[in-house]
Amino acid sequence: MKNNIRLSLLLIFVFIATILFGFVNKLTAPRILSNEELLVNGFYRLQQPIPLSDFSLEKEDGSYFTKSDLQGKWTIMYFGFSSCPSECPVTMSELRKLINTLREKDFELYDKQWILVTIDPERDSAEDINFYASRFDSSFIGLRAERPTLLSLTTQLNVAKVMPMKHEMHSIEDLSKHVNNIILINKDAEYFGFFRPPFDISKLSLTYQSITTQ
Repeated sequence: MKNNIRLSLLLIFVFIATILFGFVNKLTAPRILSNEELLVNGFYRLQQPIPLSDFSLEKEDGSYFTKSDLQGKWTIMYFGFSSCPSECPVTMSELRKLINTLREKDFELYDKQWILVTIDPERDSAEDINFYASRFDSSFIGLRAERPTLLSLTTQLNVAKVMPMKHEMHSIEDLSKHVNNIILINKDAEYFGFFRPPFDISKLSLTYQSITTQ
C-alpha cells in the first residue's frame, strides 16, 4: 500500500515537473517571427535562399576560407575595412553587442560564426583585417580576397558597390559609400537575407534568434 502511494506521488511529481519545464521553456524560447515581423524589425528574408558559388578568402595564417566553411553554420558576413571612419566601427560594435547578448542568454553558438571581409584589399592584409575584427570580439574572423574574387562575392550578396578601381589606391571616401547591410548565410551555404541599417540591438537580437532557431 505504501509503495503504491509513493509511486503515485512520484508520478504526480514527474507530471508537474514536466508541465513546469514546458511552460518555462515556452517563456524563454525565442519567438518565431513572420516575414512581415522580420521586415518591420530590420531583417529582409529572401523569398528563396540563393546558393553561393565557391570562393576563396585569405585567412591570417595563410590558409583559405571557402564555401565549405559555411556548411553547417549560420554565418554573419559583413563587408568593411580597417580604415573605415564611421559605419564599420558602429556596425561591428552592434554585432559585438549581439554576441554578448546571446552569450548572456546561453544561446547556442557552436553553429554560429562571424565574418568580416575587407573591401580594401589593396591596403588591408589578411593580418590587418583579422586584427581589426578580433578587437571587437575574439570570435570574429577577418578575411581578405583579391578584387576579382571580392567583386564576385559581393555581387552574389547584393553589396556590389565594391567595384573594380581604375587606380590601385583609392580614397577612403569612395570606400565609405559601400552598402552597409549585414549578410546572413544559412547552414546550407545559401544567401538567406540581410539586416538593414540603422541597427538596434534589441531588434537585431530578436530577429537573429528567431531565424536561427527555426
